[in-house]
Amino acid sequence: MDCKEVSETLFLFFDNEMEEELLAPFRDHVGTCGDCARKVDYTRKLLWIVRERTYRCSAPDRLRHRILISFEHRRFAGPH
Repeated sequence: MDCKEVSETLFLFFDNEMEEELLAPFRDHVGTCGDCARKVDYTRKLLWIVRERTYRCSAPDRLRHRILISFEHRRFAGPH
């Protein structure tokens, strides 16, 4: 596996969707390539931050209510 392939499969790796036969070559390359190791580390940290913020942030109650009402109106109105 090379740097381009690591970049193309990075999110498959983090989403646990990478094909089994690609895991070892991915890890081998990342283990020997400083640039890709930094990219994996950066992505890991970024995903952690995004996941942390997702659980802590939510829309204000008024906005959530308006969105839910909008969905209800669309559901009962049917396709336009």
